[in-house]
Amino acid sequence: MILLDNSGSWTGFSGRMHPVLVHLPIGILVAAIILLLLSRRARWQSLQAAVPSLLLLAFLSAVTSCITGYLLSKDGGYEESLLNTHFYLGITVAVSSGIFWICWRILRRKHLLILIYSFVMLSLITITGHYGGSLTHGDNYLTAALPPALSKFVHQPTNKATPAFKDISDARVYEDLVQPVLNTRCVNCHSQQKLKGGLQLESLALIRKGGENGPVLKDSLPEESEIYKRLLLAEEDEHRMPPKGKPSLSPAETELLYWWIANGAPAGKKVKDIPKNTRIQAVLAAMQPAKAIDQLETVPQTTVAAAAESAIAALTAKGLKVLPVGANSNYLSVSAFTAPTFGDKDIHLLLPLKTQLIWLDLSDTQISDQSLETLGQLQQLTRLTLKGTPIKGDQLRQLNNCRQLMYLNLGETAVTDAALVSLKQNKKLQQLYVNKLKISATTVQQLTQEITGLKIDTGGYRLPVLASDTIVYHKQMN
Repeated sequence: MILLDNSGSWTGFSGRMHPVLVHLPIGILVAAIILLLLSRRARWQSLQAAVPSLLLLAFLSAVTSCITGYLLSKDGGYEESLLNTHFYLGITVAVSSGIFWICWRILRRKHLLILIYSFVMLSLITITGHYGGSLTHGDNYLTAALPPALSKFVHQPTNKATPAFKDISDARVYEDLVQPVLNTRCVNCHSQQKLKGGLQLESLALIRKGGENGPVLKDSLPEESEIYKRLLLAEEDEHRMPPKGKPSLSPAETELLYWWIANGAPAGKKVKDIPKNTRIQAVLAAMQPAKAIDQLETVPQTTVAAAAESAIAALTAKGLKVLPVGANSNYLSVSAFTAPTFGDKDIHLLLPLKTQLIWLDLSDTQISDQSLETLGQLQQLTRLTLKGTPIKGDQLRQLNNCRQLMYLNLGETAVTDAALVSLKQNKKLQQLYVNKLKISATTVQQLTQEITGLKIDTGGYRLPVLASDTIVYHKQMN
């Protein structure tokens, strides 16, 4: 059964024309005001002939828009006070546009009252449109997209709160993981402000209460729960949630919701208290808050002699940036962001700095697996970035010689599962970035078990599809 399914009618059809018709009076009134203002100059005076016709057309279309808006409101699903505000403002726009037309016929273009009335109408249209947008998209639809320069002047709620947990195993499944997903993807249409289908998703009690046609959640039965089933419908299906044109849940978010419902949709339970399969373990691993490694934490406490100036000059000549990691420190940071052609033939230039070099960034350079043996000789490295390089990982085990390595970024490379597993000897590794790599959940799990405290950032995890996960729904034909 698909909940919230309504049969068609002329009233419902006419009401749903409101989003189309509502833009007509707005556009016509704005065009009329522009012509009105232009016609105040002698060279554009001829434009005033079109103004009365536009104002009359704006009045008629505004009245039609009010009627269709009223019919649409009968479908329900809107917060009453917000709906009433928008409705009465719409009537005000319609009446005011009629008065505007009469004033123009009487006073004509030169009168100051016409000019004042024009700006009043523009303000009225803007306010009415804002409330209409709030009904459709949520009350923070406009403010949520404000640029940083303006957003600091507007107080607005945010769902992107700092996680209340430091370890994913201590996170509360519903409160810390599931509810934030619903807040981001679903609450704009299912809240007190916009009660689509009579369904609110702002709390577990409201979710269990369901909508106009019954419950949407069946404990331990995700395949029978409307809140989950609708996520699997085709994008073109009118019952799909979120509807077409709105961001869908990611595969990881969908898997998270399935897991929560399958385990009884509990409240208050922590991740460590609920059974987990391999897929959800990989999803949860990707949700683990990354431990921020302060770069100063990756600087050895011991002191070293200064590097040879000739060795630094050789790297600088290749376009690399060589800088001390801090004041009065002989430890060095080398970055190749200004040397994209740096490659295997140049990698030997790093060896004279192997005692001082602790941070190395070779992002988007031309180095390949051939260079990994040389990199393995840089035994003081604590941070290494190889993002966007051609390496495949055939010799990635060479990095096991970098015994101090705490941070490694292999994102956007062709490194394989087998190559990643070879890193398990790097017992000090704390952060591993593997975004855009086709790695398996098993590899993620194995590495996190082998290296205590390792956090793996997949940068947008995509769930592997298993044959046992496939659910086929048959549509009953009448």
